[in-house]
Order: sequence, then structure tokens, then C-alpha cells
Amino acid sequence: MSETTAPGSWQSDPSALLAQRCVALADGLPLNPALSAEVCWCVRQRGDWLAAVIAPGFVRIVLLPGGGDLWGGIPLGQQRYLALGNMDWRFVAAHDPVLGDYQYIDLAESVAGVAGMSAARHLASDARIALGLAPAAAPPGNEVPRPVSRRGFLRALSGRR
Repeated sequence: MSETTAPGSWQSDPSALLAQRCVALADGLPLNPALSAEVCWCVRQRGDWLAAVIAPGFVRIVLLPGGGDLWGGIPLGQQRYLALGNMDWRFVAAHDPVLGDYQYIDLAESVAGVAGMSAARHLASDARIALGLAPAAAPPGNEVPRPVSRRGFLRALSGRR
């Protein structure tokens, strides 16, 4: 793994490799043909990496270790809660042979309910704000994302805007 200085610790932006692995990470999951593989955003937060990842099988926030204080090693399949923004987020531990250990949060209980890439990107954008991360710069001509309350984020997750 040339991206790391120590096994399992990402020192540089893992976006490119994460984008390459999106489809493999969705292997075995129910698929939504309206979704394609994309890393919406990836930021270094408190020394570790948080990324919003869309694939035909999921819309997720992925946490990768970078030597910071967000990462907490737990056994595969186990869950841990991490306080970010105004919420406690439930991360699940997983492993990929290329990425190594990572943890994730599914932003949609079922990808069948995600209407398409635009809806998936809105979930990712809302999650970024709810995680307490600075919103991404809006492209010219688009409105700046508004702050999202916990209730608003949970309504978006359930498909009610």
C-alpha cells in the first residue's frame, strides 16, 4: 500500500483508491442501477479521513485511519459510536484487502429508495454538514447548503425532505 507510511494509516488523501474500490465494496449488496461509483468528498478531520462514498450498493460515510484521534480499532462487524457535529454516529468496522481496515455509516437503509445520483449527493452533502464539517464550496450559480438540524438530517435519511 504505497499511500501509507504505516500499514493501515493513510497519510495522504485516499480518494482515488477509495473511488477505485467503490464497486468492490458493494459486492454482495442489493444494487440500485441509478447509482454509480463516486467519492463526493474526502476530508482530513482530527488526523483521520472521512469520505462520502456512493456506489450502486450503498451511500456511505467511510472513516479511514490517518493516525488521528477519530479512529478507534474494533473487531470486524462490530459497532462503535463517535460524537461528531451534534450527533453520535454509529460506525461499523470492515476490511478491504486493498484499503485495509475502515469503518462506515450507511446513509440510506436501502439504496432502492435513493432516486439517483442527485439524491445520493444531497445525502452526502447533508451528512457533511451534520458531521460538523465545513460545507464544500458551492459551484458557481448554486446556492450554498443551509445548516442541517439533526431532525432535518434524519428526515432526509427517511426520504422525507
